Amino acid sequence: MEKRCLKICFLIGLGLLLTLPASAQELRGITPDTVKVGLIADTTGPVADFGRYLLNGYVDLFKYYNEKGGIHGRKIVLIHEDDQYKIPLAIAAFEKLVFKENVLGLLHLGGSAQAMALMAKIEKEKVPSIASGVLEPMYIPYKRYFFIYGSKYSSQIEVVIDYIINELKVKTPKMGIVYWPLEWGKEGLRASAQRLKAYGVDAVGEVELPIGTVDSSSQVLAMKKAGAEYVIIFSLGNAAINFIKTAEKFNYFPTYLTPTWCADDSVIKAVGNAGRNFYSGSIFGSWHEDCPGGREVREIAKKYGSSPKLPSLYIQGYTTGVIFLEGLKRAGRDLTVDRFTDALETLKDFDCGGMLSPMTYTSKAHNPSEYTKIFKTDIEKQILIPATGWVKPRPLK
Repeated sequence: MEKRCLKICFLIGLGLLLTLPASAQELRGITPDTVKVGLIADTTGPVADFGRYLLNGYVDLFKYYNEKGGIHGRKIVLIHEDDQYKIPLAIAAFEKLVFKENVLGLLHLGGSAQAMALMAKIEKEKVPSIASGVLEPMYIPYKRYFFIYGSKYSSQIEVVIDYIINELKVKTPKMGIVYWPLEWGKEGLRASAQRLKAYGVDAVGEVELPIGTVDSSSQVLAMKKAGAEYVIIFSLGNAAINFIKTAEKFNYFPTYLTPTWCADDSVIKAVGNAGRNFYSGSIFGSWHEDCPGGREVREIAKKYGSSPKLPSLYIQGYTTGVIFLEGLKRAGRDLTVDRFTDALETLKDFDCGGMLSPMTYTSKAHNPSEYTKIFKTDIEKQILIPATGWVKPRPLK
């Protein structure tokens, strides 16, 4: 009898011991009155300006909701780690945020390359994460804890090319492609060339623009010599500014086509009249739009004295943060890691009040949005204004 009791006690104790790690993991980052979330973003490296305004958008949003009482009585605790836009530092940031700070989930992840490097760790450790950038391996095959937002880079440029050919009636545009030698830049190159071919048009030139280039004269002259009347630029905004200002020095004024990361008023203000013919396909709404999300983001910025020089990056922080908050709202008061993940998978055409390309997540797919919005220059106001609503790439044979 005594041996039997000891055996039963041992089995009960073993069962409790085995359930402890799972329970601890399920409640990672969650207390009765707080929720911890980690952010990996470059604030001192080569694209530090982008990271700083992105961080500012998150900080202001969470402060705004915390002052309203948080979500289901829990305040949001944001913990930021600077990866300097480097993969090893992003990995170190992940280790610290997950194993030391015990965050519920992660935001941004530093960039596309960093997100790709962290993908397996995120799934293994069950860390619901909303990553920047959209590359096919991020969502095919389905990964339960890895979420993306916005449309693919290929979709963004396809929509812009469609617009030039079908709406502006330029049937055989002489287009050149300038791209950063990163995976997303190369994807933009491939997508641009393929879309043009689908219309029976070949790019007149393709030029790599090394990251950190301070003199893009050779790239500009290559495009001018090729006769490119339309130049697609796949880079961040600072590199696009450099190219456009350099082109102006050579009396070269093509029409510019860019993806999301150049869809920012700062680009137009920096290049002035040289950017009068500038179009950008973006996953975000603009700072000036009269929609619920636009009104809220401006209210938040005004409340905390923010006047972002890169408004699209502030909006990026706002929209990703809103997705995170929506997941918390839908998960309810009895929050766990998996209830939060399940809640995100109920989002359908969620557009952050008009400020994000509509997103849908399910328990089988975290696919990118099909939609992009095109912006064009208002040269008098020196801002970007919508040229379209949310549109999809046209089906082509």
